Amino acid sequence: MRINDIVMKLLIEQPFYGYVASSISFVESDNIETIKMASIPNQIITYNPVWFNRMSTQHQIGVVLHELLHVILLHQYRRNNREIILWSVACDMAVNELLSDHYIPEDAITTQRMSVKLKNTIERQKNAEYYYEIINDGDEFASLLTMEGDNILISDSKMQFKVQKLSQDNVSSMEVSAFKSNLAQTFSDAKTEGVIPSSLEEGLNEVVIDIRIDWRVMLKRFLTGRGKMIIRKSYKRQSRRYEQLPGTKRSVGVNALIAIDESGSVSDVLVKQFYHELTEINKITGTSMLVTKFDTQCTEPVSLSTFVSDSRREKRGGTDFRPVFKLADELKIPLVIIFTDGDGEAPTAVNQNTLWVLTKNAKKPASYGYMINFEG
Repeated sequence: MRINDIVMKLLIEQPFYGYVASSISFVESDNIETIKMASIPNQIITYNPVWFNRMSTQHQIGVVLHELLHVILLHQYRRNNREIILWSVACDMAVNELLSDHYIPEDAITTQRMSVKLKNTIERQKNAEYYYEIINDGDEFASLLTMEGDNILISDSKMQFKVQKLSQDNVSSMEVSAFKSNLAQTFSDAKTEGVIPSSLEEGLNEVVIDIRIDWRVMLKRFLTGRGKMIIRKSYKRQSRRYEQLPGTKRSVGVNALIAIDESGSVSDVLVKQFYHELTEINKITGTSMLVTKFDTQCTEPVSLSTFVSDSRREKRGGTDFRPVFKLADELKIPLVIIFTDGDGEAPTAVNQNTLWVLTKNAKKPASYGYMINFEG
């Protein structure tokens, strides 16, 4: 089966995994031997189509589920200082504990197979950290390991297992926190529909717990992490060192549009809380920020400092996020921050990096962008 057909099959038969799979890009490549997962926030799983098509349908489904579980359980980003090869093995053991036996190839590493090899009972349905401590204890297991490219082989004269080495991505704590927040929303939606596999719930609680961070810290990194000072030559300013030569003009390299939801679904109290947060944003330097209020239309944008000094509610209509992004396009602004309760219509795709600042328990209005919750 084609990998897109596998995703459709999951949406019908295992909706939770289907929801996650549909948010990930699957890319064919002849440059890799099997399959590889890329970095967040834009999850990409690259795979070799020839290798994939040689498998049975059940094992194809198993491969997709296997990679999705690495994504869901954030295995790439929980390693810390652990040895990458042993961590990859431990993660595969944890993932395969959550899959039905008919999805698992005969050469895959499992807790049961490791128990036989190590002649020791290994507790099942545990996390990767638990399995890492077991296989890291002593030299017996290490002697069985060899590497062939990105493949980790575990073998002796009687058996051979194969594990794909996890990639080592350098991502910021802000990106991981944002991705956790988005995962938490996916889990919440799936749980409402009653489709989260019971065997996975404990693992989900581990990765989404303590996802709340100070949204202002995240916003500061979101803004200043993408900006730089632009220096231009200007004849309006003469060089201080050389006569008749142009001086330099410095300006902020990134502009941002902040949109405040004043639609009828947002209470006066909440609007005031939005306004209060903007006084804190105004302390962030290094970015030029404009503010607009919106319901189904946007007000004329003003500078953040002007808005903070004179802010009054103006709207109470329906909610439509499309005018916000249209305004950002017209102003050629690359970053959009939207304060909202999440209840409204959003465009299917946008040209801006987007940060949704949502009220507690609000749902992200679109698949794109980062999401962070704040409590007034």
